[in-house]
Amino acid sequence: MSVIGALGCMGGSFWLINARIGVDHLSDEQVRDGRACTAAVLSHQETGSVINNETVYEFELRVQPSDGAGYETTIRDAPNSVEAGRIGAGATEFPCVIDRDDPSHVEVFWSA
Repeated sequence: MSVIGALGCMGGSFWLINARIGVDHLSDEQVRDGRACTAAVLSHQETGSVINNETVYEFELRVQPSDGAGYETTIRDAPNSVEAGRIGAGATEFPCVIDRDDPSHVEVFWSA
């Protein structure tokens, strides 16, 4: 197998792992161009996955855009241990940004 073929397989494997875990952050451009919102955590649970020594959680959110009707969505994210501790201690509302092209893509700012 050639080096390029091996790298392609590795890249595909990393993509598959990331897609399976489901942690998806907005790009810097999407954050800049996104719609401001707040996200209320309705529930959260561990997924059993870990990224960079941080537990991946599935969050059910009530998203309230600054310019429209609120809605519920589910995201997966891996907040650091301090941020996860705040969520577990009852902090439930966080600033966020919604992707203008896909409102199911929400970037929550856990440490804000």
